[in-house]
Amino acid sequence: MAVTSLILGILSMVCFGFLTGIPAIILGHIAHSRTRKAPEQYTGSGLAIAGLVMGYASLLATLIVVMLAVRLLPPLSAAKPQAPRINCANNMKQIGLAVQIWSSDHKDRFPFNVSTNEGGTMELRAEWKNGFDQNPARIFQVMSNELNTPMILVCPADPSKQPALDFRNLQAGNVSYQVRSGTNVTETHPQEVLARCPIHGHQLFCDGSVR
Repeated sequence: MAVTSLILGILSMVCFGFLTGIPAIILGHIAHSRTRKAPEQYTGSGLAIAGLVMGYASLLATLIVVMLAVRLLPPLSAAKPQAPRINCANNMKQIGLAVQIWSSDHKDRFPFNVSTNEGGTMELRAEWKNGFDQNPARIFQVMSNELNTPMILVCPADPSKQPALDFRNLQAGNVSYQVRSGTNVTETHPQEVLARCPIHGHQLFCDGSVR
């Protein structure tokens, strides 16, 4: 029993944890008790004690791991839902930067205020009553060089939209974000809303900030 307790204790420390730690403790106690009551008949007290120590050590290590898991899992689970929201805000910041870069190359005008003859979408503009363009995909298409990838046009929390493979095939179904396309949506009106995420409610302003 003392030898078995020692072996199980070693295994509990190496890989099996409490699965062999508990039997190591039980056998160690029995073996140690017998050596104390009848030392002339039973030997191996040191082996039994070693098995006990390692068995208890493995149980203590398991308890520490469980306590850490209990403490860490709630914050991790709480942070997980925030990840799509943060990624969405980052997408909109990249869109805002792309618009500003495009604008700087077109006399400080946004795409929907620039004629199609100059590479914009002014003649294609079609606004809903709330001021948002009916098909923002066309606006993003002319900014393909500045946006680099159509992936950022889909909110991570929007299951109804799928990223386009490229800007050539970009459609309304590949865009989550709504874009306002009025003549007052310019850099000279920095607090005007330029784009909005319908999922999280993030708003991109003409000065490039996201709130």
